[in-house]
Amino acid sequence: MQKSLEILLSLFLSILISTSYSTTPALGQENYVLGAEDEIEIKVWDHEDLTRKLRVGLDGCFSYPFIGQIMAQGRTVIELQKEIEQRLADGYIVDPHVSVTVTEFKSQKYFVIGNVQKPGTYPLTRSIRIAEAIALAGGVGSGWGSGKGTGSSAVVVRPRGPARTDQPQIPGKNTDAENIKVSLAAAYAGDASQNLEIKNGDTIFVPTEVVYVTGQVKRPGRYVYEPNMTVLMAVTTAEGFTDRAAPKKTYIIRDQSAGKVQLKVDLHHNVKPGDTIVVPESWF
Repeated sequence: MQKSLEILLSLFLSILISTSYSTTPALGQENYVLGAEDEIEIKVWDHEDLTRKLRVGLDGCFSYPFIGQIMAQGRTVIELQKEIEQRLADGYIVDPHVSVTVTEFKSQKYFVIGNVQKPGTYPLTRSIRIAEAIALAGGVGSGWGSGKGTGSSAVVVRPRGPARTDQPQIPGKNTDAENIKVSLAAAYAGDASQNLEIKNGDTIFVPTEVVYVTGQVKRPGRYVYEPNMTVLMAVTTAEGFTDRAAPKKTYIIRDQSAGKVQLKVDLHHNVKPGDTIVVPESWF
């Protein structure tokens, strides 16, 4: 009887220890697609001598004890983990429990450039959409002058073929890339058609929103759009009217779906990003 209890207790402890050892990849990593130069750590339960921290080679492979070369590129973390378990079980270890953790993300990345607080290169470690990607880059940043753009739109430059992840792409500069215009306002509101999922090699470009002030103002030019900006505010930013200005004849040229339209406005009329404010000359 005593012997039976000891066996049962031993079996219980063995099961408890086995189940407490997690072979689940780190949170959010299981579907990460591995590639060249990623660094991974491999552990095998009850075989500390097989713990390895390895770099995936430029050919997409790495070498591991007993089983030799393994192709990692193009496989998810969980797929690689299962293959290592299967190959170790093939004559080397009985019922191996393997964990694979990505310790350095190198192969999958995206870029955020333009009017954001922290432009740069970001690792693509999991599924992420444009609203979160911009938030991780600190959100919309400062533009020309002292104002801030509202960042109501962005362009995602997406490679048509194999992704080039060495540098960001400028919208319209690469004929081998697709330029996808996105409404950030709709993305932030939860519109999945606008809140695009980011893919490896994508460049997110957030332009600074501007208005143009021309004609009889002291400093014609382009100026950062401000929320709720009026014609008068824009003219004031351009250092005001000249002595020859006809303020009451001011009009806006605005791009619409049917083309450019000319709108007669008063000085308290709200402007929109991209508007051109024209102050005519007075003839009297």
